[in-house]
Amino acid sequence: MSEKTQIIGRKFVFDFGDDAKYELNFVAEDKLEVTVVADSSYPAGTLNKFDITRTQLRPDLYLVTWVEDDTGNTVTHVQDYANLTAYTSITDLASRGFWNLRGRIIPVTGQ
Repeated sequence: MSEKTQIIGRKFVFDFGDDAKYELNFVAEDKLEVTVVADSSYPAGTLNKFDITRTQLRPDLYLVTWVEDDTGNTVTHVQDYANLTAYTSITDLASRGFWNLRGRIIPVTGQ
């Protein structure tokens, strides 16, 4: 399998709705920086860094997972760059919540 869309070294906005927008910067194959654009729990501009696991399922389709160090919450993304669509499942250990969201992937231009 080969990657069609260049992911590493690029930024994308993941838009899951009004209170769930994030800029993802794929720093390396196993490193991700997430900057909050809009979130009801974190101020805009909050930067989080994660160690990730990326698995290519087919060209332009990835399964990406990580654990949030400060909360222990787990995040699973299915990132479909061919259709610019993202799916996420997030556990929230504190509230015992579990969220499933669908959103848009928006490439950041001018990089």
